[in-house]
Amino acid sequence: MIDFIDNCIVLSIRDYRDDDRLADILTAEHGAAAVLFRGVKKAKAKLKPFAQAFAVFNARFTSARGSFLTPVDPSLIQDGFGLCSDLKAFAAASVCAEATAAALGDDQPHPEVFVEFLRFIKSAQFDGDPYYSAATYMCNLLRLSGFYREYSYSDSPVTPVQMLGYAQKRGYGKREECDMSRRALKYICSEFSRDFDVGLKSSQSIDLYK
Repeated sequence: MIDFIDNCIVLSIRDYRDDDRLADILTAEHGAAAVLFRGVKKAKAKLKPFAQAFAVFNARFTSARGSFLTPVDPSLIQDGFGLCSDLKAFAAASVCAEATAAALGDDQPHPEVFVEFLRFIKSAQFDGDPYYSAATYMCNLLRLSGFYREYSYSDSPVTPVQMLGYAQKRGYGKREECDMSRRALKYICSEFSRDFDVGLKSSQSIDLYK
């Protein structure tokens, strides 16, 4: 039997059976897991705010049988509405969530990745250009996954590589939206795909919301 209390981030969520939804989550201390939200598609379901992509919450997770965890008495830390309601922010966050799931690929704890994803969520919602925030996160995710490389830096980047170098040095922070951030995110996604031999389907949406 599995039984633990932890904070988590919903990386992705999908319909499951008639009234349920199934979420892939990243916990702070217990790695990645799959959580079943039973009856959440019903009109008055109390778990609706939790069964949303990029929601952050604390809960007791249990599993008596099967492979899916069940959240018990969840407490919402931050809903995912801010990222889901803006198409550009949603595209950027989806790329990062998919890359995170592919990079971990195991059931081991990854607290440093959990904290980094929280930093990304905050930056993507409040610091201007979500594509820049996503590119910064992807640089950090590759570093945390053992694929660090140093990109060329410029105070005024004019190429995707220079933008990634800027992101590595400056980190998260307010940035005006610009096409260079979009191109840098596409570049780092291709770098990730080569390192992990995994194509990021979410990256196809980057060009839809310029």
